[in-house]
Amino acid sequence: MMAEQKIPLELPKEKISRMAVGIILLLVFVLSTHFLDLNVATFVSRLENFPRIAGLFMRLNPEAFRPGIEQLILSVALGVCGLAIGGGVSFILAFLGADNLAPHPLFSVIIKGFVSLIRAIPNLVLILMIVASMGMGNTAGVLGLTLSSIGFLTRAFISTIEDQDTAIIETLQATGASKVQIIIHGFFPNVLPAFLAWISIRMESSVAESISLGVIGVGGIGMLVSRSIRQHDHPTVSTLIVIIFTAMFILEMSLNRVKKNRT
Repeated sequence: MMAEQKIPLELPKEKISRMAVGIILLLVFVLSTHFLDLNVATFVSRLENFPRIAGLFMRLNPEAFRPGIEQLILSVALGVCGLAIGGGVSFILAFLGADNLAPHPLFSVIIKGFVSLIRAIPNLVLILMIVASMGMGNTAGVLGLTLSSIGFLTRAFISTIEDQDTAIIETLQATGASKVQIIIHGFFPNVLPAFLAWISIRMESSVAESISLGVIGVGGIGMLVSRSIRQHDHPTVSTLIVIIFTAMFILEMSLNRVKKNRT
């Protein structure tokens, strides 16, 4: 009677590769903590201050609700404007920059290079550069959020378009359709759900970024948070955080409902 031969669930080569990846990740973590010079002992010793600090934030300032909501509306308006302008530009750039639809390969290279440049610059640094050249204000905030949206959405839109089946192009070309007709009748209906999903994701990020831009004087509720922190006004900070959390939660739930209705 032949002995049963056990088939390994994992090949030795795969096991070695997985162990190698785990060791590399562990080394990267160790090196990161070494370069950061983390003082764990100091962190642990200061944990005893946490109940006192947390207690300072347990009160709310009712007088901060009205100005907080007013500035929140401003932050949302900044995010929506930046997203709307950036989304429109991204839509055009995506169809010009996708490999399977670009009028010329050079278009694709230039557009993808431009998008990569924008994505390589952190949004806060980008905003600071714009503020330095244009001054503080809502215009600088909208321009910064627009460029940030272009960097995100153009890359996402191009990937969605390039993932489409090339048979669509070949079939429509065989019928004598023009490039514009191929885009409108062949690609747009197929990519629209994915485009809306990317826009909804970017919407959350755009509003969150517009709130954080208040720290550098762009405007909105972030500016109130920054000012309250400098003044050590803990009840006002807590009130503003509650307003921001509530608004972002409602926004996320609304966008999820829209995406479910689309599917």
